Amino acid sequence: MLKTKKLLPRKLAANPVVVTIQEAAANVLSANLNVLYVARDQGKKVWVALGATAGNLAAQNIRLLKNTVAAANDKSIAAWDAVEQALDQRVMPVLGKVGLAAPAQYGVDLFGKGLHRVSAQVIEFTRERKVAKRVVSKPAVKKVVAKRPVRPATRLAA
Repeated sequence: MLKTKKLLPRKLAANPVVVTIQEAAANVLSANLNVLYVARDQGKKVWVALGATAGNLAAQNIRLLKNTVAAANDKSIAAWDAVEQALDQRVMPVLGKVGLAAPAQYGVDLFGKGLHRVSAQVIEFTRERKVAKRVVSKPAVKKVVAKRPVRPATRLAA
């Protein structure tokens, strides 16, 4: 055993040095816990403030994005209108003078009729295919179960 144990008094609670050390340790522990509680509370406040700031920034960015998309949409509509106007004012009169404006419309109508005809053929072929599949998938042969021949009973001669 260590010799220092013999130097310590038997009742430590009565020793003023031990009491002072215990009080100091309790004060340090209490101070550390207070610091942790304050840090936790301040951390919560920081996170709440950060969330609010992030929400505000997100709302601002969404507004800016909507404005940008609306402006781009307006520009694209204006550009398309300009193209249509140029076609109507410059190209269509030239095609009309050459005689290509009416055949172009006729070609569009003809294309639509051909598309409807092809669609009808596709529908008819799929119907025929389904019917053929049903006919092929049905079994044509029935199973025949063979009967066992009956053996005559034989007696053993005793």
